[in-house]
Amino acid sequence: MNKQLVAIVIASVLLLFTLAGCQEPPSAEESAKAALSKQDRSNDSLNASDAELRLVAKKVVEKRTTARTWAEIKASGYINAVKLDWQLESALPRAGSTSAYHSTLLQSFADERGLKINWLRVSNLADMFSKLLAFDVDIIPRHLTITANRLEKVSFSYPLLRDREVVIAKAGKHTFNSQDDITISLPVGSAYIDSVSRQFPHWQINIIKERVSSQEMADTIADGSAKYTIIDGFSFETLKQYRDDIQSVFTLPKAINLAWAVNRDNDNFLHALNEFISVHHVMQVVEPERKIDFKQLRKDKLPLRVITRNSPETYFLWRGELLGFEYELIRKFADINKVKLVIVVADSYAEMLTLLAEGKGDIIAAGLSRTKERAKQIAKAKLSTSLRYNRVKEQLVAHQGSLPINELADLKGRTITIRQSSSFWTTAQMLAKDFGANIVIAKEDIATEILISQVADKEIDLTIADSNLIAIESSFRAEIITPLTFKEDVPYAYLVRQGNPQLLAYLNEFIRKYYRGTFYNVVKNKYFYNEKSRVSHKKHRLVSGSTLSPYDDIVRAYVQPYNFDWRLIVSQMYQESRFDPLASNATGAFGLMQMLPRTAAELGVEDLKDPEQAIASGVQYLDWTRDRFSKDLPVQEQIFFSLASYNAGYGHVKDAQRLARQLGLRSDRWFNNVEKAMLLLQRRHYYQKARYGYVRGREPVNYVRDIHQRYLSYIRISG
Repeated sequence: MNKQLVAIVIASVLLLFTLAGCQEPPSAEESAKAALSKQDRSNDSLNASDAELRLVAKKVVEKRTTARTWAEIKASGYINAVKLDWQLESALPRAGSTSAYHSTLLQSFADERGLKINWLRVSNLADMFSKLLAFDVDIIPRHLTITANRLEKVSFSYPLLRDREVVIAKAGKHTFNSQDDITISLPVGSAYIDSVSRQFPHWQINIIKERVSSQEMADTIADGSAKYTIIDGFSFETLKQYRDDIQSVFTLPKAINLAWAVNRDNDNFLHALNEFISVHHVMQVVEPERKIDFKQLRKDKLPLRVITRNSPETYFLWRGELLGFEYELIRKFADINKVKLVIVVADSYAEMLTLLAEGKGDIIAAGLSRTKERAKQIAKAKLSTSLRYNRVKEQLVAHQGSLPINELADLKGRTITIRQSSSFWTTAQMLAKDFGANIVIAKEDIATEILISQVADKEIDLTIADSNLIAIESSFRAEIITPLTFKEDVPYAYLVRQGNPQLLAYLNEFIRKYYRGTFYNVVKNKYFYNEKSRVSHKKHRLVSGSTLSPYDDIVRAYVQPYNFDWRLIVSQMYQESRFDPLASNATGAFGLMQMLPRTAAELGVEDLKDPEQAIASGVQYLDWTRDRFSKDLPVQEQIFFSLASYNAGYGHVKDAQRLARQLGLRSDRWFNNVEKAMLLLQRRHYYQKARYGYVRGREPVNYVRDIHQRYLSYIRISG
């Protein structure tokens, strides 16, 4: 075995070792073989004997034969934990728990004890238990059903949730009778199989060999592939928040306890976890309506429920990260006051007011302007407004190529498209009455950011928006201008119930302390004034035979194990950073391939300023996204879908595929099919029913098209 091969194997094993996020990978021999499996994709596959692989791998790591004790965990400084794939979020949190709940909770436990967490990622639940039983991880931190079979192999923490399992079916009429011979489709390894066997042994179980999530099981029910399945009630409540194509038809009689799992005979570690759970009262429940004030909420260790919108200004999911100006501010408030945060997503201003008045949320933090017109409605609902925590301008949005507008009189005969529920409606009415503007009422499901994009595309003439949102959209649409400002100082305020004066006082104190301070300005600049996101999209001039980028040789070296055309990666790199190794954007992505530091760290990359590491992380991440899609897809379609996932996040692309099927489009073709669905996920009517919620669909659509066109040019240039 030559030195080059040894170096490749060692580097690959080390990379897998770091990516796994734990000190003891599952199998040294298997890891070494896996490291070479990518090489086997290329035409120049490498050969090595099993003995050589074992020798190299043994030098890297020795496998454990016992679980790490609590003392060993503390001495090492980290906890080894496992989660599914790279999903920080199993869905956009709308009004309850997702996988982020468990990550955050375990992080709190680790922080209190001065520990870090190394995350190992696997593709399914069965692999989670395999890693635990092989002592590769110390804990599985997720809702796991406590069953007799599992108790023979692992130990469980105190329950984090007491729940009931439900049978779900396609929405519509059903005559479900538990005494009938029912066929239930369940994924292999599911704890629900045990529940059915014990409680309803006469039911038939159809085992699905693929280990799939509750979301994917719901999809099989909705599309008719299966008639019935079982999920836990909490998961069903989460699914109901954004989909109406399934329903619960039966609740199994026996309640279940859901908890975290650790290895047996690890009593000290289990005791520490249980002590933490007891002290922090982290048992989850689907909360009823409540209207208690802030001090009682903190005393009872209840979460602060914040009502907001899923939008680019307020709260959204991007590449597994929860972001948004409103979200980051209110998260800071929750952190300062040591309360857990639960987001409740509403689809309209009216729904927000109703949820707050009924006690289904505690605060509205959604970029709501404090206007005279709204004051009457707020008072009628017995709500109170906070101090101003932001102020914006009310501006006209026009296309830079349209007829000039220099004064209000120039609006005569021009058409302004706006929602009737918008806070700008009163201004629009005034412009129609006093200056002869034509007003077109937009559909309520068309958000203001969509109206701005329609102005940029010359689909509509004019609209009105606030300066913050215009700043966001200007980063992506250079065609828009703001020729007129109608109001200079429109205040934004939080809303609470009049019966919660303590909460209002704490919010006002928070505003007085942080408004326009360093933290506030950093967050505001991140979303509205980050100049680094306003990058020119001019293409480099290239001639036949020229070098495509300063990093061609590095790219050629790193793509070989993954069977990517190096010119595709160079095209993507240009799209991401314009070949600037220090490029960054408002969301925190950095480097030549614009990777999030968290994602890069999980790939074993520590320095995104280093071109080699940055390129390596980008290639690996693109490969990961490609592997998530069906291998039945044509190779070129796999590339298109993986590029879209790289840009917008895998979950948003899966949402678009699902929507494409519903619309009668092909879900296995990107251009003119899934890309059309992706564009629709900018509209409230569609994204409120999507698992991952709002996405700026035009961005991944343009991203894939631009990279593809540039790639074709690179092929012609480089021969």
